[in-house]
Amino acid sequence: MSSRDYFAQVAGDWESMRAGFFSPAVRDKALAAAGLRPGQACGLVCADVGAGSGFISEALLDAGAGVFAVDREPAMLRELSARLAVRSAGRLTVLEGGAEALPLPAAAVDRVFANMFLHHAEDPAAAIREMARILRPGGRLVLTDLDRHGHEFLLREHHDRWPGFDRADVAVWLADAGLAGARVDCCGENCCAGSCDGTDSARVSIFLASARKPLWSAVLDEAAALAAGARARSYMAGNRPLLCAESVFLAVCETLGVRTPLAPRAATGFCSGLSRTCGHCGVFSAGVLALGVALGRDSELDDLDRTYLPAQDYREFFLARFGSLDCRDLTGCDLGDAAGLEDYRARGLKHAVCARLLEEGAAQVVRIIAENA
Repeated sequence: MSSRDYFAQVAGDWESMRAGFFSPAVRDKALAAAGLRPGQACGLVCADVGAGSGFISEALLDAGAGVFAVDREPAMLRELSARLAVRSAGRLTVLEGGAEALPLPAAAVDRVFANMFLHHAEDPAAAIREMARILRPGGRLVLTDLDRHGHEFLLREHHDRWPGFDRADVAVWLADAGLAGARVDCCGENCCAGSCDGTDSARVSIFLASARKPLWSAVLDEAAALAAGARARSYMAGNRPLLCAESVFLAVCETLGVRTPLAPRAATGFCSGLSRTCGHCGVFSAGVLALGVALGRDSELDDLDRTYLPAQDYREFFLARFGSLDCRDLTGCDLGDAAGLEDYRARGLKHAVCARLLEEGAAQVVRIIAENA
């Protein structure tokens, strides 16, 4: 019997069978690795590959996401559709198809999940490449599956294609698919099953793997850094100029190839020394904001140092190059005071001081991103 025939046969009983194999804690941890919380995924579109009876799809719907549930077995998809019809509210689409040729266009979804599916795939590496293909830039792939084991009855009776996997192999497949920041760790949960004749039982640890599709793919060399600096300076020098933080943030995002309606608007409040409060220089604040776009975390499982250390490097650069982080120290003016603002304008400090800060700051941010990519 093939794996597909097996799942067609057990489709009606799969939800109760699945409940005996592993607990809902597996999907809770998978969603956490993807940065999803109940009610906080509205507007996101997710794919559940090898969806079965909807173990993952159910939680994604409850979190507010739209879901493409993909499975090669029609009987499973019928069970899933019937079970989740009430809670789907028009946000569930079921698709018949295999993982090596997913029935979705490139860059179609924000998250891809595959729970206990990979050990049934004919070509696990090819399946991961397909999952990466349908991810949008910045999206995340999350896998939960079996560690390598020696329980032959799982292959014979449950028709598993593979006896689990070495975590190092999974990490390589993720990287080869063009995904970044791969983590393959113990999930802290087990899959338990027994043989039909009761002569054997399995308790196999489950791994949790996650990786993200890079938000940007631009070549970040010294020429790109210098171009980012020049672009930032030009934005503040136009007839209808952007302000300091806006210029830096937009210039770095464009250099990365990141198109977002949040640029430049997310940086506006950082301009003029944190909205004319004599706070940090907008060039510094926007640089940290741009570092977060390129190197920030998607969930609490990601390493803080990936963002914190580059931000610290930028701070050290700024202090060494300009002597202070604060707008008033750098300009000699209190921009929150009418007289100070007039003095700033009368002395032409936007061009005499701030333009250089913009150009050098934006360029350095791009250099730091390139070093930490």
